[in-house]
Amino acid sequence: PHHGFTVIIGNARALEKCGRSGFNPFHGHDLSVISPGVADLLRRNAFHTDGAIAIDGLTGRVIASGWFVADISLGGSEGGARSRSAKAAAQQANGCYVIKCSEDSRGKLVVHLHKNTVVFNSTIKGNDSIRQQSGS
Repeated sequence: PHHGFTVIIGNARALEKCGRSGFNPFHGHDLSVISPGVADLLRRNAFHTDGAIAIDGLTGRVIASGWFVADISLGGSEGGARSRSAKAAAQQANGCYVIKCSEDSRGKLVVHLHKNTVVFNSTIKGNDSIRQQSGS
């Protein structure tokens, strides 16, 4: 089971001004989301650590994991910290895409951009169904 995740896709310089990462395994590395092995590293960091994965929307370079927005006041007062942080981050850094999945999600994915929110909802099939479809 995962504890939810948040992925922020935006302008790297603007993101530096509105948040930061404590421990960042991507610091000092020039890794892109399409670099070999990065997908697995992103998966481990997104699903098993706190904070967001931040990605430069122009280059695809991974900026940070464990990234936290400094001011969540723009996120309103409804929802948990992850929801409020996602809404706040989407309105900062000159507007950025924020993709959020809650820990208790069974297929719901929320995407924020500025003050706009779109919810995608789908059913997640059990592991047996996935194995059958992939031929395993």
